[in-house]
Amino acid sequence: MTDLKVTPETLSGHGQGCESLADKFGQLADLLHQAQVDDQCFGPIGDMVGLSSIYLDSVRECQDLATKAKEFLVKTRQSLDDTVKDYADTEQQISEMLKKAGEGLAG
Repeated sequence: MTDLKVTPETLSGHGQGCESLADKFGQLADLLHQAQVDDQCFGPIGDMVGLSSIYLDSVRECQDLATKAKEFLVKTRQSLDDTVKDYADTEQQISEMLKKAGEGLAG
């Protein structure tokens, strides 16, 4: 059985990894935009059998998927950052409550 320990540092590290991957998917989407070519590249036979439209549809689909992956990873990073903040806020509140309780017992 594995011991899974989630710490703020672990969440932050995972968030940084998500951000790095999001950047790479953004670059891929930009690169795929450059891969769109003119219909003339396929010649009259390629145009007649529909190669150009199949190619362009495939490139657009890949570009759309890369953009969606980037958006997902950006949202994941934000969620992880929010979780780290929530944990820190909760720990602070617990610490303050225990301190007040300790003061109440002492005095």
